[in-house]
Amino acid sequence: MTFLELPKDWRRQPLSDSAFAADVVDLYCSAGDRRRGTLMVLICDEKDCYRGAIAIDLSELSDDHPPTNFTSALKPVIRPLTVYPEGSLILALARPGPPDLTDTDFEWLEAATHVCRVVGVRLLGFYLASPDAVTRAEFPVAA
Repeated sequence: MTFLELPKDWRRQPLSDSAFAADVVDLYCSAGDRRRGTLMVLICDEKDCYRGAIAIDLSELSDDHPPTNFTSALKPVIRPLTVYPEGSLILALARPGPPDLTDTDFEWLEAATHVCRVVGVRLLGFYLASPDAVTRAEFPVAA
């Protein structure tokens, strides 16, 4: 499925299913977001249903000049989003380039996981939105 095939009542369906959530991320991360670099925050309620989105422009950053501390960059963004005490978040990194996860993508994933745990917000998933695909980012499984 793509965002073009989302059901009309998608806002009332939980985003806990990663394939469904990826389609919603695809809807919210425009081609421009992916070209310039954006962190998309999807705010969900206690039933994991969509309630709002915030886009954070990352165009000033690059692989050559990433944030010095990803956790410090995310904490002021995520802390105020505890509006729904039992709610959850989906974070999506929209960026140019291939859909393969980079070291920088993993740093964002690690920081997002850490900040959400510390602040007490459930992270439903962290997604990478490249020009060609939306994929859920996962930590590599240790052998």
